[in-house]
Amino acid sequence: NLAIPWEDTKAFLSSFEQVAKACRWPKEEWVARLLPALSGEAEQAFRSLEAGDREDYGKVKVAILRADALKMEAQRQHFRQFCCQEVEDPRGIYAQLQELCSRWLKPERRSKEQILELLVLEQFLASLPQDLQVWIQAGGPDSCSQAPPRVPSGRWGGV
Repeated sequence: NLAIPWEDTKAFLSSFEQVAKACRWPKEEWVARLLPALSGEAEQAFRSLEAGDREDYGKVKVAILRADALKMEAQRQHFRQFCCQEVEDPRGIYAQLQELCSRWLKPERRSKEQILELLVLEQFLASLPQDLQVWIQAGGPDSCSQAPPRVPSGRWGGV
């Protein structure tokens, strides 16, 4: 079972960086060496950058991870906002919900613990004021433990 490189963006980029360091590639070459592997959303994220930023691996990585986080958020919203107007085929609706949930949580590549973390993170974020949610989401956490330990003082009252 051959894994698709961009199926787990963070893991793929981490592996790429380990190889780049092990091979002692100069950091200026990393983008050029990553380019042949770009596809789908990762390639679109790269193309959305200004020409000068396309040579900066750090900026390329941030753009790719941001695109990945936006895709996951869109999948979560599709699942959470699903609504059927007419119930003609309950099994079909159930199957559609299962598909939407699988696209979001990806149970074929995430452990039970990782899925639980995503659900807890979702509820954690939902319980916070909107501006604090946005601030934490900007960091792209995959779990509550990856959320910032402290918020900037004075912005969110008693939080």
